[in-house]
Amino acid sequence: MKTFSRSLRPGVAGYALTITLIFLAVALVIFASILAWTFTNATITVRNNQYNMSQNAAEAAVERVIGQIDRDFINSSISNSTAYTGLVAGSNGIDQSSWPVQYTYSDTNGNANVVSVIFGTAASSTVGLNSQYSGLFGQAQNIDVYATATPSGQPYNVPATVHEALQFAAIPLFQFAIFYNVNLEIDPGAAMLITGPVFCNQNIWEGSSVCTFNSTVTAVGTNAAQVANPFALSYNGSGAATFAGGAPVNNANALVMPIGTNNSPGAILGLLQLPPPAFAMGTAAAYSSNGIVYPANGADLVITNFVSGTNDGPLTPTGTNLFVYFQDGGLTQVNYDFYLMTNRVTHLITSTNYVAPAFTTNIVFCGYSWITNAVFYDWREGWNGGSGPPKRVEAVQIDMAKLNTWLTNNTVVNSGYISDQNKVLHSGNHIGSVYVYTSVALTTAQLPAVRVVNGQQLPNPGNSATPRGFSVATPFPMYVWGNYNSQLNGGTSLGVNTTTNTEPAALMADSISILSTNWSDSVTNKLPYPGSTTINAAMLEGIVQTDPTISGDYSGGVENFMRLLEDWGKIRPAPVPSKS
Repeated sequence: MKTFSRSLRPGVAGYALTITLIFLAVALVIFASILAWTFTNATITVRNNQYNMSQNAAEAAVERVIGQIDRDFINSSISNSTAYTGLVAGSNGIDQSSWPVQYTYSDTNGNANVVSVIFGTAASSTVGLNSQYSGLFGQAQNIDVYATATPSGQPYNVPATVHEALQFAAIPLFQFAIFYNVNLEIDPGAAMLITGPVFCNQNIWEGSSVCTFNSTVTAVGTNAAQVANPFALSYNGSGAATFAGGAPVNNANALVMPIGTNNSPGAILGLLQLPPPAFAMGTAAAYSSNGIVYPANGADLVITNFVSGTNDGPLTPTGTNLFVYFQDGGLTQVNYDFYLMTNRVTHLITSTNYVAPAFTTNIVFCGYSWITNAVFYDWREGWNGGSGPPKRVEAVQIDMAKLNTWLTNNTVVNSGYISDQNKVLHSGNHIGSVYVYTSVALTTAQLPAVRVVNGQQLPNPGNSATPRGFSVATPFPMYVWGNYNSQLNGGTSLGVNTTTNTEPAALMADSISILSTNWSDSVTNKLPYPGSTTINAAMLEGIVQTDPTISGDYSGGVENFMRLLEDWGKIRPAPVPSKS
């Protein structure tokens, strides 16, 4: 039997067409997906770019508002929140003329041409601060600023909202062991321990190997812990200081005094001068937020005199050359409580021993029981290369113990008790500050100045267990004789590193010189022996900066911030001399 086979061939052309159509359909789907993805991605990119631009525009609005608030805060003229909400529009708003995209602004409620500015409650007392000021206390106020920016005439008008939270704080400077507005230099020869925070608005040179910082050290510029003084020509220290409180910080934000953006040494020292005409003493403007930054306007008592100084003044009664004014929303001259009669008998005016001011023919001198004129000599001021002679110092002298008696004695007709009670009535505070402006001329042989004496315990009207403290300010040199603010209510802080038995105290002057417990006005020689002395006070004064063009020139550094006229390498105990 014969068999045979035959191969069968499928329809190849039909199958190929089907596969081709399938692949074409898949390709079309993929292409459509790519087109859709590309379009969607392009849309998202455009919207994202627009959102970023809107965000930048919103941030510009927030910064515009914060900039104005910051400016007003520095100038002590910060207003309420509504004064800042409209700063993004109008002639004083953001200039968008050069922007490729225009924006409208709105607040959190959708109101156009305004932003949201929310002021928190201002602290009535000091609170702990945050951020770089952690560890310090200040009177703080939290502020929140919200701004929404929406583009106009764009394919996608994507809005963006920016919120910034900030904290404005007034930081009492006494929290810093050292605060400098100019370059800070330190190179003590003897061991020096600095226990509190140090801050400088410029640069710091820590050039002494025997200097130790136990707390933070911060510079707006840079720190240089090295032998060579970077601010002086050919002046070297002993080496790098020790930073027990942590490495020093560079490039910090500046801290400014409440006098505007100009915080130069001259501007700050100008605070101690008589206020400018716009804030003249005794006027309504003097007691505004801007006027009150001048101690002359903020002081409770103001002392002045005649150019005659320690000589008799031109007024009747003969010998009158000192005047005290009580300041409480105005200036009122305080009556004299000390009279010297023609029979050389001294009278304190009391309810039983009263001499009427009209009886001027019997009066040789009249003044105040707690203020006198004093004369002594300063070798540093009359140095002349060390050859002298010393300069004659004509000082208005304030006896702090007698001032306390004057403020608290309610049995004396012309005492300061009534003024103090008026101060309490109007402000809730006792008298706690004095400003002195002397009219004595500055010459090559004569130096007008202020001196405080008998300040072991500062005035404490009301005899409070926790007194508010006392401040003395003057644009002239100040001398502090003997222990100052070293005891309170029977406790003492003599010779110890503590402020437990002290009051808050401030001394503000062109310069501050310390006269020890061993000082005597009869001594005119250079560098007499001092006695152990304790001073507890925050001090504001000027310095003469290093001249970088003079080889070996040095400002004297922090170690000479308080001026000394005695040889403190030879301290010896001595009884406290009379300062009357």
